[in-house]
Amino acid sequence: MLRPLAKLAYRLFGRYVYSRRKRYLYVQEALRKARLPYSLDEYISLTILLSLISFFLFGIAFFLLAPINSLLIRSLLSLFVGILGSFFVYLYMLNYPAIAAINRASSIDAVLPYAVMHMSTLAGTSIPPHEIFRIMGKVKEYGEISRECSIIYRDTVVLGKDIFTVLSEAAKNSPSRAWAEVLWGISSVLRTGGSLRDYLYSKSRELRSLIERREREAVETMNLLTEIYLIIFILGPLLTAIMLLLASMFTGGTLLGLSPITLFSLLIYVIMPVAGIIFLLFADRMRPREVG
Repeated sequence: MLRPLAKLAYRLFGRYVYSRRKRYLYVQEALRKARLPYSLDEYISLTILLSLISFFLFGIAFFLLAPINSLLIRSLLSLFVGILGSFFVYLYMLNYPAIAAINRASSIDAVLPYAVMHMSTLAGTSIPPHEIFRIMGKVKEYGEISRECSIIYRDTVVLGKDIFTVLSEAAKNSPSRAWAEVLWGISSVLRTGGSLRDYLYSKSRELRSLIERREREAVETMNLLTEIYLIIFILGPLLTAIMLLLASMFTGGTLLGLSPITLFSLLIYVIMPVAGIIFLLFADRMRPREVG
């Protein structure tokens, strides 16, 4: 969807980015692992363009909507909001490839034991390794693993690359350490002439044990988070109300220049919802991922 915009950005900022690309090399590896269809120069150019667009959008929106009568103050605040919005967009774009790579790794790891078991079954039929990857690439239930297998098959058969070179490149570009280990193992077995079926079968059992242990740890973590939630979001407001009441009694009815009712309203309508959203996002990251 952003490809046309990326091409425009590259025309505008390509030379500027190329002269400074060394400072962005860390983004290049994340782009490969996330399988994003951009070169480093294109992506950084796109980042700069989106940051500039964000500067004008945030600034103009604030200028038009802010209920401030003073034109000078509204203009200065609009400039500040535009710069702030542009800065956050710039930071987000630079970190997005790494976030996308982490999400891909999670998707791969969630189905990896089942995919490797399927590959083991296919290897037992004595078909060539590239045919295993072709078949796995058509099983869309395996998500990102199917995509990885399709790329391996394409590079081997269509582009005519050596299978060991392709497996090496796929392992290096994989965001999942476990999938990379599987690919290195397949390469090693093919080089030594060992049994690919036996290797994949034992690897699938090993991965399944690892996933089960991680799931048990995740369940224990979720139980702990549940207890924390009950303490913070159920007992917390009640205890805070009592503390505000007692504090206001010793400070003449106000605390930090605000009444207890105002402070409690801030707690209930601002602090608690924001904290709740952050807590739920954190809990969602900790929960075991479903297969499929």
